[in-house]
Amino acid sequence: MGYLFAQPNLTSGIDDALISTAQAVPIFPIMILVFIFLMVLIGGSSNQKRKLGTADIPFWAVLAGMATTLLALIMTLGEGIIDLTTLGIVIAVTIMCAVWFFLSGVRGE
Repeated sequence: MGYLFAQPNLTSGIDDALISTAQAVPIFPIMILVFIFLMVLIGGSSNQKRKLGTADIPFWAVLAGMATTLLALIMTLGEGIIDLTTLGIVIAVTIMCAVWFFLSGVRGE
């Protein structure tokens, strides 16, 4: 069975595998960033709703944005994983989530 792209060389390190996968499938790093954002947002807010009865969605959006920004900054260290346009979009989403959080008001804290 033939593969759609050449399998990465895993003996040279995980960063080379990520770089070669990102070059073969350009949407792959973006999917990882969206997955991390949604996992932090949905997981944190649903856990808070289960424990407290309410969920502070703007707070979890800021936390998800910060986690995604940190991961995106780390991914920029490997050349070819993500570009500066993607990093700019991630930072813009984080800033928008922070503005939403600060404009939503403090809820009893």
